[in-house]
Amino acid sequence: MELFRGWRAWLAGLALLAASSPALASYAIYSGRIGGSDITFVVERRNAVQRAIYFYDRYRTPIRLKPAFLHQTRDLGMDELDAAGLPVARLRFDRADFFRSTARLTGTWTDYRSRQALPLELELVAYLDSDDAWPAGRHPLLQAASSERFYFQVPMDESDAAVRTIEVMDKSSGKRWQTLELAQPGCNRGMDTVQVVLERGLTQLRMAQTPYCPGVVFEWDPVAERFEDRLR
Repeated sequence: MELFRGWRAWLAGLALLAASSPALASYAIYSGRIGGSDITFVVERRNAVQRAIYFYDRYRTPIRLKPAFLHQTRDLGMDELDAAGLPVARLRFDRADFFRSTARLTGTWTDYRSRQALPLELELVAYLDSDDAWPAGRHPLLQAASSERFYFQVPMDESDAAVRTIEVMDKSSGKRWQTLELAQPGCNRGMDTVQVVLERGLTQLRMAQTPYCPGVVFEWDPVAERFEDRLR
């Protein structure tokens, strides 16, 4: 009986790992500049698709880029999207090599409307894949969703690790406002692990529930000025 229970636990753990990582992914985290503005830039590679988000360090509001098959794109570029999902600018890379072995990337950011072009420079800060993290330790993975006041990070030490905490970051200062501890490890969905919704006029942070992953809902308490776990 004990052997059977152990076997069931092993299968459950394997299922959680598979659900948290539907396809092996890696993440490259960069610090850089567009023109004279400092930025933080994150690229996710899953199979042959590259997805990316970035923010200007002055404002700290994540901006999505349109997913791309960069090895099939002649100019090695990705479109920057506005809040409505429409392309507003083009990020072109001289070399679209988002691997640990490439410490520095250069390119050009071009505004579609004005045609203004600015130099793009990126320096690799951290790299996460299914084996480990470089440098060793936990690194915050920026989330694509944000609220008016906060942006969010998920600390990870490898790309397919289960999620245990969510960091609530103050946009105005860039400092951590709160760390949310999950009652049970949640599924890792990369840069889309945390969803932000407005419910009854209050901001909620959610992680989707699946057959193998517990759902998570944290809701903003305007009196305490904290997010509270609504499922406990």
